[in-house]
Amino acid sequence: MSVTISIADTTSESRWETFAERWVGSHHAYSFKWSRIIPRVFGHRCHYLMAERDGEVVGLLPLTEVRSVLFGKALVSVPYLNAGGILADDAEAVDALETALVDLAAERSVDYCELRHRGAPPDLHRSSCSREHKVSMVLQLDNDAERFFGAFPAKLRSQIRRPAKSGVIARTVSGADAGRESAIKHFYQVFAENMRDLGTPVYPRALFRQTVDAFREHATVINVYHEDRPVAAGIILRFGDTVEIPWASSLRSANKLSPNMLLYWEAIKQACESGASMFDFGRSSPDSGTFRFKRQWGAEPLQLHWNYYGEEASVPDVSPQSPKFRLLVRCWQRIPVQVANAVGPWLTRGIP
Repeated sequence: MSVTISIADTTSESRWETFAERWVGSHHAYSFKWSRIIPRVFGHRCHYLMAERDGEVVGLLPLTEVRSVLFGKALVSVPYLNAGGILADDAEAVDALETALVDLAAERSVDYCELRHRGAPPDLHRSSCSREHKVSMVLQLDNDAERFFGAFPAKLRSQIRRPAKSGVIARTVSGADAGRESAIKHFYQVFAENMRDLGTPVYPRALFRQTVDAFREHATVINVYHEDRPVAAGIILRFGDTVEIPWASSLRSANKLSPNMLLYWEAIKQACESGASMFDFGRSSPDSGTFRFKRQWGAEPLQLHWNYYGEEASVPDVSPQSPKFRLLVRCWQRIPVQVANAVGPWLTRGIP
């Protein structure tokens, strides 16, 4: 039989999750949970396309309709995350999902579509252009954390131990624990200040609260403290055999304490102990400072392919490094954190 496409709903959720999780290197961006999180936090409409053949799921395409005053109307898979795009068993399912995407784009009158494929995309026939400007830094894990630590170069092991000598400690809270609200509050203090320092509008705190609540025991908040003050923080998500740290920050004022080294080691150690086979540091620009930081842990780049549909001229460049945004970045870095926290969440709604 031929492939049929439907819009998945809560009655399809368990079948959707089962299909998404069975892929090697599966990513939490394909979780059906985002179809609830994103509308609740940002008010966007989701269209989660599911391909079936003979009653069996053979492909997925999670889409969010983003309407931005700055960047126009788009279907994005998946906004605010590092992955997405078409996940399918075979070419017929890919073609059916791609056709459904183009039809939906016309129906919703969007300016363009963006599919954030992690690794090589499937064979796409109707994509108008692509960008390969980012990579994910991926580390293959050992389920013995002590042995894994011992395999690090001596210099890296010394850097990991250094924060503890200055009284820096890490505290971990599971998304299923009662203390998660306090942990998210401390995380957001660090994250928001760091985003301001980078000149980037901050996401609303509700994004992290909703994410941790939705992923529950598969979400972890790690806060790093010096003298009871949070100085570094990250949120870790587990999906399938992969653990990712999609959001992490540290305070510039605490750089001399190297809290990031303790933060990332805690995240990696817990990923090893959980039995995960892969740790994803998140996306970076090749040869950037964050790229080099992640590479010192042994992580290797996985090319990200962002495929677009629509006129190439209609695809916006939303990078902070874009010349037209450099002045805005410098201005944002100068405003008080309280102001940035008030305005940033409103702006990020339209910056996928």
